[in-house]
Order: sequence, then structure tokens, then C-alpha cells
Amino acid sequence: VTFAAGILFIWSCGFFQDSAKPTIRTYDGQWQSIRVNNAIVEFIIEHGYGYPVEGVEMTSHEMQTAMETGEINLNMEMWQQSRFDWYKEQLEKGTIINLGMSYEAGPQFFIIPKWVAEQYHIETVFDMVRHWRLFQDPRDTTKGIFYNCIIGWRCDEINQVKLEAYGLTRYYNIFSPGSSTAMEAVFEDASLNRQPVFGYFWAPTALMGKYDWHILKEPPYTDQCWQKISAATKDRNLRPIDQACAYENLPIEKVVHKSLLKNAQDVVAMLEKMVVGLEPLNKTLAWAKENDPDGDEAFFYYLKNYEDRWKRWVTPKAY
Repeated sequence: VTFAAGILFIWSCGFFQDSAKPTIRTYDGQWQSIRVNNAIVEFIIEHGYGYPVEGVEMTSHEMQTAMETGEINLNMEMWQQSRFDWYKEQLEKGTIINLGMSYEAGPQFFIIPKWVAEQYHIETVFDMVRHWRLFQDPRDTTKGIFYNCIIGWRCDEINQVKLEAYGLTRYYNIFSPGSSTAMEAVFEDASLNRQPVFGYFWAPTALMGKYDWHILKEPPYTDQCWQKISAATKDRNLRPIDQACAYENLPIEKVVHKSLLKNAQDVVAMLEKMVVGLEPLNKTLAWAKENDPDGDEAFFYYLKNYEDRWKRWVTPKAY
């Protein structure tokens, strides 16, 4: 039918599933790259190693609790900067184990269309103060609108603290979409209709590769600055803080609950070798945007085009 059939054939000879093996549950944070990463690893775990797998949709806050209890066994994309205190505490307790990078640094930033930046000479977040009318909120024409990350993501709170520190909440309302699909649709529609739009986004995503964006300059990241931001997300009495800064670009890592080291040692060994890679993931997401709107075959595209990568992760018996 499609190249998916070919990949299934490759794995079919080694396919087995042992009902005695525990189900491995992956965290689905409901954004594009984690869903592709999950689909890749779930296919390999199920078809190559014989474990039942289950993806579980939840918010990032729910994920933290679920990884502490072992309800979730695997998070393929730990954006540690967004929950650094929790991440550090759980590593020290030994509740979660870091199995290394999924892909190179995943940047997070504030963006506007490149043509808007060029036409109105906008470079920094502070320039946005005098240009709020370009980004007028249709429900409140006295302010502009900033499209935040989705409700339930840690960056939702972080961005609110940052915008306050930059003095932008005086000029912009903050709107947090209810899903990553709704969030992407805002930027997609603005791009297709050549309309100004201002908000938070990240990479790797198909949207960042498909359209031209200007990443607004912010004060550079420092540990001291980020500690202030983090503290203010937990204690509203500290807000507004007197300074903010850009997100730090950190590798996106794989973490597992400690129980997986005992219950699925062969899977852990595979995960330690597994590096999906930022550029391959970008290309897979871009392909899916044009050819696989439902997202059912993106991981087949990856397996077909990056066989040299995944064959280094798995045992000969698994393929």
C-alpha cells in the first residue's frame, strides 16, 4: 500500500509479544514532535522487544505526578528547563533516570512573522511595546494579543512571568489555547492570510520550517535570572520580577521511571543508544505536514529514511 507496509515487513519476522511482559506507558504531551518520537519508540518496543505499549495523554503537571508514581514509565521529551526544580529533585531521589538525549537543543522563543519585523523594524521584545496595535486583540481593541503555549504546559506560567517583567502585559492580553492543534492553527492562519501574530513557539515543529519567522531578541539566559523566573511562577507575591531572559537551549532528553530498569532492561539498553536527532525530526515533521495530516505514518517515514540510525539502537534479534 505505502512504504509503511515495507517497514512492517522488515519487522514482521522478529515480531513477538509476550503477554507476561509489563505494559510500558509513554507520556503524550500532545505536541507534534513528542507524538512522532513516541510512535517511533512504541513501534520498536512492541514489534522488536515484545512489550505491550500504551500512550497516555496528560498535561505536563500530571506527567510529573505520574512519573513519580510509575504510572508513566517513559518520557521521550523532558524539557527540563520548564520544570528544573522538580526534575533535579526526582533525579536526586532516584525516582527518574536520565537515559540521554533524544535530540539536540530544542529552542523556545517569542516570534512574529519575518515580514512584520522587517517592515516595522522590530528586533527585540521591548520593541513590541510601541507596536501593540499591529497585533490588536479582536475581543479587546485597547490591547494587543499574545498567544501563549497551551493551558497545562509549564511554559504557560513562565511566559506570563516573562511578559510582566518585560512590561508587555500593560499592552497585551495573554491568550492560552486549549490544545497544540489550536495553537498551531493561530500561527498557520496568520501566515496564510499575511496577518501579524505574536506569541510563543518552539522547535522542532513543522510550522517553524514552513514559514519565515523572526525570533525576538531577549536578554541572554543566566542561571540567576532563571531562578527568579522559576520562583515567581510558584509565588505570585514575587511578581512582577525586575528582569527576565531568554530560555536556555538544552538538549531534549529521555527519562524513565526507576522501575523500568528492573522490568525492561533490554528496552532501557535500547533507549540509552536512541538519539532521534533534531534534523531528522524536523524533516519528518515537515514531511508529515504535507503528506500525513492525521499523523499516522510520520514514524514510518522516519524508520524508512533513517534506518542507519535506528539499527544502531536495537539488537540484531529486534529487527
